[in-house]
Amino acid sequence: MTKTLAEWFKEGVRCFHKPDGPAAIMSFEKVIDTDPAYRHSDGDNPYFYLGKISEMEERLEDAIGYYSNALSVDPHDEESLIGRGSCLSVRNEYDRAISDFEKVLDLDPNLRKVPIEHVYSAIAGNYEKKGDLINALVYGKKALEKDPLNYRFQEFLKRYEKPGKEII
Repeated sequence: MTKTLAEWFKEGVRCFHKPDGPAAIMSFEKVIDTDPAYRHSDGDNPYFYLGKISEMEERLEDAIGYYSNALSVDPHDEESLIGRGSCLSVRNEYDRAISDFEKVLDLDPNLRKVPIEHVYSAIAGNYEKKGDLINALVYGKKALEKDPLNYRFQEFLKRYEKPGKEII
């Protein structure tokens, strides 16, 4: 009996979580070979999973390519925007990473899965790495406003702001 694309996709997801990377890759590639624009009924697509596998294996160029393919199927794929943004951050491509994370901010807040303070923090971190302290603090403060008890955000702001003398 021949599997449907949905069955191959489901098999890929099962193997991804098992984890059995080679079997997951084979299943997802079967889906892509048959229908490069395939999206499962839940909205996921095989490129995201191939990107995640590549990212976990530290093959960042491949991961970025897969996440980009996922975004060509669905430009509003939050997980692929975050995945690609994270890979770009590691590669020191801060402006491109910031752009991806800002696209996550533009998504419908009712549909967004990742807490907004994490997105703000990712943007702040990229601005900090590129030496743009003002924007790093702007986004660091936004993150802290959403999660005032988060120690990591508090420490981020303490590194740059002196008591009684705010930079922004």
